[in-house]
Amino acid sequence: MTHLFRIPMIAATMALSAGLATWAREPSVERQILALTYPEGPTVSVKFDGTSRLPGASGEAKVERKKGMTEIEIELDEMKPAAAFGGQYNTYVLWVVSPEGHVDNLGEFILQGNRSKLNVSTALETFGMFVTAEPHFLTSLPSRFVVLENSRPTTNVGSPKDSFLEYQGFDGVYEFERESLADVAEVKGEMRSHIESARTAVELAERAGAEKFAADELSKARAALKTAEDRYASGTSGPNEMLLAHEVIRLAVDAEENARERAFDAALARERRASSDRISELKSAMAAAQSEAERNRLTAEKKALDAEIEARARADAEREAAEAARRAAEAERRAHAAEEERIAAEHAKLSAERARTEAERGRLTAEDEAAEARLERENARAQLREAMARFTAVRESARGLIVSLPNILFETDQARLKPEGREALAKISGVLLIAEGYTLSVEGHTDEIGSADYNLDLSEKRAASVRDYLVAQGLARESISVNGLGETQPIASNETPVGRQENRRVEIVVIETPDFGTRPTSQ
Repeated sequence: MTHLFRIPMIAATMALSAGLATWAREPSVERQILALTYPEGPTVSVKFDGTSRLPGASGEAKVERKKGMTEIEIELDEMKPAAAFGGQYNTYVLWVVSPEGHVDNLGEFILQGNRSKLNVSTALETFGMFVTAEPHFLTSLPSRFVVLENSRPTTNVGSPKDSFLEYQGFDGVYEFERESLADVAEVKGEMRSHIESARTAVELAERAGAEKFAADELSKARAALKTAEDRYASGTSGPNEMLLAHEVIRLAVDAEENARERAFDAALARERRASSDRISELKSAMAAAQSEAERNRLTAEKKALDAEIEARARADAEREAAEAARRAAEAERRAHAAEEERIAAEHAKLSAERARTEAERGRLTAEDEAAEARLERENARAQLREAMARFTAVRESARGLIVSLPNILFETDQARLKPEGREALAKISGVLLIAEGYTLSVEGHTDEIGSADYNLDLSEKRAASVRDYLVAQGLARESISVNGLGETQPIASNETPVGRQENRRVEIVVIETPDFGTRPTSQ
């Protein structure tokens, strides 16, 4: 038998305006999930269809019920990284919905390119299935970012019958940058989101008030996160990366849940103190009641008061959590705005210096102009070096300024920029956009791990990724060359992890043009 489960999900979105996040609530929205009753014995094939958030995605599950358990073997195809939604989304989770309206997290999908497999089981006989994007694998309620839903089976298991099921989805807010991945390109290779998920879990615990209500648990989660990040940055986490990250997530979720529970307990205590007189009156009246009917009436009134107190406490705790999230978002917005103002001030400083130099040049005689031009070149290079040094390591060479980008831009063996890599390059491109008289050579380097041909190819792809990002920020493609140098130019010993990490880098060589003209930007 098949059923259609209607699922109202409490939705909350984040609107993007001028590059800054602002909070906006949406009313409840209803979804219909097709549920099936699976018979004992035969294997049933069920298709999954992508939603508007991930159009083109598909999947198929082989479902077999035996000995009171339902085994599910599911394979997804044409997937795209959940991190492409941006913000706090990092991974995908499979959910089942029971006829009673309960939702259960059955497991996390780890993408291998655009595909993923998962083998799980449930005691349910009748249920619906869907996949959502989530911050981490331990979420207890599904987000509103539903990306795939099961459709009708390819084998006959009975006639469809409409049945409407209600359950409450997650009513909080996750940050995101895009509503759909329709225009996002697929990626190749394994997509690891473990460290990002761990960071998000700690952030969500902080926003739930763990700093105040679960400080010890939060401290443990932060310490575990630092250990995981240090080992990840040093390249020593290896196959334990997922285990380290999962331990961080477990500790962070424990801190978040304890914080919410203790915030509720504190709000409940406040409400009971505020209603202490009425509670005492009811208790005294119940003790003095002369009849069973009077005692029953007072007992019912006491239960109603207790329920009202708990409801108010729950609402107060939720308001406090929402306010904590709002404050955290506001702090993040202010930090972002401050960074933009600082970069704008740096741009203005460079522009003012350029205008002053040009005005001064106009008053010089022809004989002095050559000397002034040399001075201007030196000043511009010094200003550029000073501006760049705020963000990363810069050194002089016979070729020009060399801007060294350490191994924070890419995942291991990947050429796709990480979010922190894009952030670093955005700052660098902001300075380069107003600089004059330069061309750029982007050069990729690797350590000695792997074959020379592989390293050469990887280094060139990474350099090309940096070039493409700079062009997207407004720099002219024709002024940027790309070179992959592989393992041929180490700056440290490849015998130690630290040395290999130093050798895995991308360098931007800022080369002065002979005529010191203004380098054009793309239109």
